[in-house]
Amino acid sequence: MEKKGKEVSRRDFLTVTTSAVGAVGIGAAAIPFIKFMSPSKDIIRAGVMDVDISGLKEGEFKIVMWRKQPVFLLKRDKRMIETAARIDPSKLKDPASPEERVKRPDFLVCIGICTHLGCIPHFQPEKIAPGFDLPGFYCPCHGGKYDTLGRRLDGPPPENLHLVPYEFIDGKKLRIGTPEFAGFTENIRKIQDLPKVKV
Repeated sequence: MEKKGKEVSRRDFLTVTTSAVGAVGIGAAAIPFIKFMSPSKDIIRAGVMDVDISGLKEGEFKIVMWRKQPVFLLKRDKRMIETAARIDPSKLKDPASPEERVKRPDFLVCIGICTHLGCIPHFQPEKIAPGFDLPGFYCPCHGGKYDTLGRRLDGPPPENLHLVPYEFIDGKKLRIGTPEFAGFTENIRKIQDLPKVKV
């Protein structure tokens, strides 16, 4: 009986040892694949983009592509600032004050994707549409209307245009994004909820 017990113990030992060696081998073999699948430094850097805004004049609008998503840059003039300031935030479907939408009163930075069905709204410098005598963004696909702060005013969109992390650098450049921030899917609509950008 003793001999049988020793044989069983030896078998268990061999089974455990073989399993352990196999696990270590699989782990070692997996390291190159894990490194290969990890994002490279170039891909991580692709989440951050610097844009020269020194030549942007008052009232001028520009679209830049960041992570394959359109980002709206609007240098708001005095009229745009004043007309948006007259709108009562509490009456909006997605309430937000100007201070919750922009870091500087004269500059809007947001993701240019309509929150209804993902179309790209058009910038209307004079008026959005008949009955809306103020500048802003109009989505011709389904009639979504946003002011120059990207706040939803009318139409089917349920929310304001989403925001993207950004920071001004010396007043001449704009740094957009962080390595971890994905963009539109993050669904951030207030400046205070955005992650900080390293300058």
